[in-house]
Parts: sequence; C-alpha cells; structure tokens
Amino acid sequence: MTYNILENREVIDLSPLLVPGKEKRRLTIRSFIAELDKTTMCDIDMMSHLGAHVESPLHFNSCLPDISSLDIRKFFGEAVCVDLRYKKPREAILVKDLDEHVKEGDIVLLHSGIKGEDAPYISKETAEWLSKRIKMLGIDDTINLEESYDLMASHKHLLENNIPIIEMLTNLDKVAGKRFIYIGLPLKIKGLDSSPIRAIAIL
Repeated sequence: MTYNILENREVIDLSPLLVPGKEKRRLTIRSFIAELDKTTMCDIDMMSHLGAHVESPLHFNSCLPDISSLDIRKFFGEAVCVDLRYKKPREAILVKDLDEHVKEGDIVLLHSGIKGEDAPYISKETAEWLSKRIKMLGIDDTINLEESYDLMASHKHLLENNIPIIEMLTNLDKVAGKRFIYIGLPLKIKGLDSSPIRAIAIL
C-alpha cells in the first residue's frame, strides 16, 4: 500500500504565470527540433530575477555564495505568512508586527494587500531582527523590501547572513495568517545570483 502524505492537503501555487514577450523583464523562448531524435526543445533567454525568484547572497555581494552553493534545505520547510492587511500605505513594518507570529527558523512570507509604491515597507530594525531568527524571507507586490534603496538594509542584513529572499510571489492572500509547508526550489546552476522558482504552499 502506498502512503500519500499529500492526500487531503490543499496545495496553493504561489508563482505567477509568465508569458514570453509580455513580461516587463526579458523572457524569450525559441523552439527547435533536436537533430538527434526530432523532438521539440527550447532555448530560453531570461533574466534571473523574473517571476517568482529567490535571491542568493551573491546578488548583494560578489564575494558571497551563489544560489547553487546554499544548502537545499534553505528552500523548503515550515512557513508562516504574516497578515499585514491592517497596515496603512507607506507604513513601516515593525518588529512588533511580526514577533507574535514568527518562530525561530521559520520561512516568513509577508502580505499587506496594498500594491506598488504605497505598499508598507520593512524597516531596517525589522530587517536586522529577521536576520537573527528566520530561514528565508518572501514577499509579493504588496510589500516594499527596502525602506530606502540607498541603504539596502534588508538585502544587507538577510543576504549577508545567508538568508535567501524570495520576490514576486502571488496568491499570498490565500495563505495570509496561516502556517503551512513552503517549497520553492532554485535551479542548481553555478554562478547564478538568483533563480526562478515554482513556489507552493501545502496547507
């Protein structure tokens, strides 16, 4: 008898669909017929920061580890999506907004419901606090990662501590306020600063 650990579990896709030629960042697919066996294959030309993607420390500092050098266990595990829909436009996300929800070693996802430049931002104090507690941080387009892109506090505190950052997630409104298993594995390509992922939440 086969035991299916995912039976009766809800699985939510956290990655957006990408359409070649219609993305703001480069994505081109060129199909061809393989000479050996006459099957269809594709050349893919794309940016490493496209769709749901995870950034390695190399993204912030060329002397730090690339995506292939990080322990694979970084990219899956127990997660919480903190519901920040009570925050006001351009309001700072403070430690007190997170400390009741975040356990040590968590993968932490954040969602506010306010998109674009008016989205709440992660304060530098919160970024430092997170860097001492979590396994990985993920956001959608309702969170501004940086209080100031001159300071780059979130990138600095997290990536310098080998804590990957996931960006451009989707459907976080469906998991806001919940705990679940998160999986989002990067491509194992040497030298990549960031990798596209297919991210899912298993409730």
